[in-house]
Amino acid sequence: MKEKKKYKKKLKAIKKHIQNFPGVNTEAYGNRIRKTIGFEVFDNEDITSSISALLEVCYYALDGNGTFVYPKHSNKTPISSVTKVLEMVIDLLPHDQMFCMDRVTEILSKNKKKDN
Repeated sequence: MKEKKKYKKKLKAIKKHIQNFPGVNTEAYGNRIRKTIGFEVFDNEDITSSISALLEVCYYALDGNGTFVYPKHSNKTPISSVTKVLEMVIDLLPHDQMFCMDRVTEILSKNKKKDN
């Protein structure tokens, strides 16, 4: 009986630790659980720099000078690796920020026309 209590206590501690784990966020997405990860950037220039670096890796991988595939992952191909990186780049694109900047520019240009 004592071991069962210890086991429950350990499971409870593990569950609490996993729920507070900062690396992965989970949320309900239809009938699936969607997990997301993120990384910190300092500003918009840092975002574009990260995107550029990922695109450069894809360019060099497709150039044929390197496979960029770890030998333990023999089921992966350079194309599938590049595809995954390109998907990450698409997810990193600051769509919301650009939409916001377009609206701000629009508002400022309307006010500028009124001032003239």
